[in-house]
Amino acid sequence: MKLKNVLYFLTVSFIFSACAVSKNETKSTPVKNGTSQKLEANFNNGIIAKAIAKSYPELYQTWKLEADFSDEFNYEGKNEKFKKNWKDTYFNGWRGPGLTEWTSNNSDVKDGNLIISASRKPNTNRVYCGVITSKKEVKYPIYTEVRAKVANQVLSSNFWFLSEDDKRELDVLEIYGGDRESEKWFAANADSNTHVFLRNDSDNSIIKDINKSVKSELADGSPWRNKYHTYGAYWKDAFTVDVYYDGKLVNQIRKESIQDPANLGLNRAMFMVIDLEDHDWRSRKNPPITPTDAELADQDKNKYLVDYVRTFRPIEKK
Repeated sequence: MKLKNVLYFLTVSFIFSACAVSKNETKSTPVKNGTSQKLEANFNNGIIAKAIAKSYPELYQTWKLEADFSDEFNYEGKNEKFKKNWKDTYFNGWRGPGLTEWTSNNSDVKDGNLIISASRKPNTNRVYCGVITSKKEVKYPIYTEVRAKVANQVLSSNFWFLSEDDKRELDVLEIYGGDRESEKWFAANADSNTHVFLRNDSDNSIIKDINKSVKSELADGSPWRNKYHTYGAYWKDAFTVDVYYDGKLVNQIRKESIQDPANLGLNRAMFMVIDLEDHDWRSRKNPPITPTDAELADQDKNKYLVDYVRTFRPIEKK
């Protein structure tokens, strides 16, 4: 009887050990589909990966796709594939800045694009805007990029990241793309920004916004809205972000420009956000810089189109 118990114990232990090994192997070696393998190969052989390797030769790394923060938008509607990674609302209950009112009705996936649109909230001066946010937070080191055609609106078309505590922000893209004569300069200058927010713990109001913005123009000075462009950032660590537009390095964010009094920098995980916004520093001007009913109703002007978002994480080469 004693021998049988020992044999039984050894048999059960072997089975559990085998199961544990099997689970660990499955977790560490996920099956990749052809699309992700192709995207990884293209990125590793592309100009961004080469530029990063040249800037940081001490990093002997290759790049793997982060599926939770990537989407080709090659499907129709906000289906289960969309819902796996994205919310069509902001990541918390905030409705948006200024006259913005984010709504799930103003986002869609169609014809190979994420569509973020703007429209008038009836009988008000407020602006319905689309927004999507990642369901998970992401943290450095990553390279992340959208290929997008910004909206022809005085609203801002954005690709950005914000921490859950609302205290750290990285804006890869913020641009006012409207074609009004008075807006030519804004439409030709795309912003990449950082924000360190000092907030009131009782109500989360902003005590101080420590920010730095760098503006980027196309070589011919034309407005960014005319074509699709790529807008990306290598978020290397808390004090190092390199911003690339169309594969060209346009901004190097470092400790000196972040100006964090706590000396923490962009040190925490953040949600990814793609959206349109009406900003109060513009809508409060006299006259206000905010869309007209006609501009918002124009189907050729009221959409921010995103062909894809791709995020890669570096791993050490073997």
